[in-house]
Amino acid sequence: MARVEQIVGFLRTCYIREVWKMDEQGATLALDYFRRQVHGPAFADEDEDAAAYHQALEFFRSHGQSLDWIHDGNPVGMICGLAKVSPRAGVLAANRVSVDPILAAIETHQIASADYSAAICDVVPGTLDPDPIKEELFGDREAEARGELATSVPTTLAGLLHLLTYVEEVSDGKYSASGRRDNSFDRDDLLNVIISAQDCVKGRNESRHRSPTNRNRSSGQYCRVCRSADRAR
Repeated sequence: MARVEQIVGFLRTCYIREVWKMDEQGATLALDYFRRQVHGPAFADEDEDAAAYHQALEFFRSHGQSLDWIHDGNPVGMICGLAKVSPRAGVLAANRVSVDPILAAIETHQIASADYSAAICDVVPGTLDPDPIKEELFGDREAEARGELATSVPTTLAGLLHLLTYVEEVSDGKYSASGRRDNSFDRDDLLNVIISAQDCVKGRNESRHRSPTNRNRSSGQYCRVCRSADRAR
């Protein structure tokens, strides 16, 4: 509770940047949730608790705060998060993208996949089940990154090799905590990878990314039929 109050206080009073303004309503909802967890009154049921927790998570997410720090006092996420947006990281990312943007897409999915694996391993106390809110949140992020990766066209043959190798390694369980095969790249994802590989080989770099209008907004993934139709034209 003290860390939540500290975060809200700093975001409200400290200089962040020009035109910065904290979301006061979101801060109030986040504070109210944690105060009720500590001091009561208890929520009416699990659904009410989950809805309030989701609102608190949204405040922290939109303001770039670390859940590891909030819940456990673990500063690793904050340290690594700042390093991610540091000038050093920017230089490295620019150099990597200038070679082939598929490399950055691979890294993004690798991070999202690791975050999702960690989320589903973090079980709710007294149960064998993961936190459903975290599972959905990080699962959606992994699906988004996977869809972006599968529908991105490498600009070099070296990048194409990296993509195919990475997909094979994921499927073989190289990045799985259990070491077992990982079927996160489903049939549609693999079909999109094949289409992207064909586009790369044919030199169709102008179709590097699918238009946002071709996205399946209900699932957060890309519409495979639209991609096939684009190729047919």
